[in-house]
Amino acid sequence: MALREDQILRYSRQILLRVVGGRGQEALLSGGARVDGLGASGLTATAYLAGGGTPVTGVGSLTMGPWSPGFLASARDVGQPVAEVLARVVPEVNPDAAGTAGGGLLAELPAAWSGEAPWVALGGDGARGAVVFRGADGCVWCFGETVRHLGTPPDGAMGVALGALGALVFQRLRLGMGPSLGGRWLSAPGAMTDLELRRCSRCAAAEAKP
Repeated sequence: MALREDQILRYSRQILLRVVGGRGQEALLSGGARVDGLGASGLTATAYLAGGGTPVTGVGSLTMGPWSPGFLASARDVGQPVAEVLARVVPEVNPDAAGTAGGGLLAELPAAWSGEAPWVALGGDGARGAVVFRGADGCVWCFGETVRHLGTPPDGAMGVALGALGALVFQRLRLGMGPSLGGRWLSAPGAMTDLELRRCSRCAAAEAKP
């Protein structure tokens, strides 16, 4: 796809980044994201993805809770299906981000994982936030082993920061940047460290070979 003049103006700051450029922005606009989350991290990630031009759709059957109002949801959205709320508000953030079915998946844990990559999981361990990610070449089973040992993502300011990080990771995977499988811990006040992946039996055996 070729960028329109209004899109060049809208995404000029991203296009000027050497790692993005015009081709990268076209990739962000053409690759969708399914979002399964209604907390601070999931809704923040949705807002950042939409602002960057990634088409976003909501998935799942959850409804907005009293903690949801913030970047995208308002008090009148409490009790409404997340997918319906996002379908209404995302185009208001960015008309380019009005999504259709399909695309990668960004979800708050616990979640069910299916469909095309990239996959980005937002979780935590009670003290830290966690982002675990998988690109198209990343092992599904190692990803699953890692995320099933994590709890729900943090709320509040830490949840907002985690959502912003999750959106950035998703965009990097769309641009083909970085490893196809990995994770990061996020601790206050914004410190990041590597999250060690749990290996599936097949990958563990392969790595143990001399």
